[in-house]
Amino acid sequence: MLNQLLIFRTLTVLGQLGLLWAGDWFGFTVDNDWVWCAPVAYLSLVYGSYFLKASSDFSKSLLVVDLAAWIVFFALLDGVSNPLIWCLMLPIMLAGLSQSIGFTWIMTLLSNLSYVVLWVLTPMPDTGMHNGHEPFNAHVLGMWVGFVLISNLLTYITTQLMKTIHDKNRQLLAIEQQRAEDQHIMTMATMATGLAHELGSPLNSIKLLAAELSSTMPDKKTLQADLTVIDEQVARCQSTIREMVDLANDPDYLNSQVTDLKTLMDDMISRFRQNHPDIAVSITGETHQSVMTDALLQLALLNILNNSAAAQARQITIMTKAKANQTEMSIRDNGLGSQFNQGSGLGIGLKLSRRILRSAGGTLAFKRHQHGAETLITLARIES
Repeated sequence: MLNQLLIFRTLTVLGQLGLLWAGDWFGFTVDNDWVWCAPVAYLSLVYGSYFLKASSDFSKSLLVVDLAAWIVFFALLDGVSNPLIWCLMLPIMLAGLSQSIGFTWIMTLLSNLSYVVLWVLTPMPDTGMHNGHEPFNAHVLGMWVGFVLISNLLTYITTQLMKTIHDKNRQLLAIEQQRAEDQHIMTMATMATGLAHELGSPLNSIKLLAAELSSTMPDKKTLQADLTVIDEQVARCQSTIREMVDLANDPDYLNSQVTDLKTLMDDMISRFRQNHPDIAVSITGETHQSVMTDALLQLALLNILNNSAAAQARQITIMTKAKANQTEMSIRDNGLGSQFNQGSGLGIGLKLSRRILRSAGGTLAFKRHQHGAETLITLARIES
């Protein structure tokens, strides 16, 4: 954009110099030789700011300089009686293409006021087409009213067009970001599927060896207890892998359905307590609500509780609240909070949970504090 503006301003200066050279053809004469200095000084300022890599704030000031250059140009060339007075709209167009809506309207106001200033500075003709002050003033007034209307219309159209373009760009950026997240999730899902098959054989081997050791050494109670733990943990791993494979093979696992929030929470907490019986989980608020869920939503919520357990939380509090067509849920824990190491997998789990909740029509926001963490969740709520 900066290079394009530089080219445009260069062409503007060349156009001003061309107008001065062909002034007689356009209907005005160059009586003041100082007018040749205005485009040169303006071009020097433009290139000086470009090579100094001026800031964006200075680019706004440069637009004001653009307008001032045209004011000086027309003040030395017959003022408002110059047939090219419409060039005062050029800074408005530049502002609309490169600056905010508010600043563009400020430039429009300045351009309209500049027309009035040039009107005051323009000498009154005594002869010619406008014979006398009154006809001339009436003619200039009509031109000024037209200038005001057209400049405001130009500002409105330009700003709305640029706003639409910016909104479309933001939407495209959001779609591209979502596509990248989906690709990342697909990559992890492919890896998880491969791991499920790869882990099946080692887990079966471990289970068989544990059973064989248990049968060959029945008198060693300590060893028997350890082997029992190994067998239980292997069975847990096999159950998780089997559940993952069954979920992947289920064609309806992404279909949303209406579920009672209390049933969903009780089932999730029951599964969580199987692996973390020493962590206290409490629920407060309105749980008798109907929400839209799918097979992955419970896994996403369970993953959040597992993150709290990984952060060494001893107490987890879940608060629910019904609000309009949404259910708000806050999951707080007293874990390590800001001291928790993200390298343990929290970032990936949150990405997956956020993506699952977004697909279910909800949102997820996570924040840490000194004495724990809090996850804010919204779910689509169905009126009973």
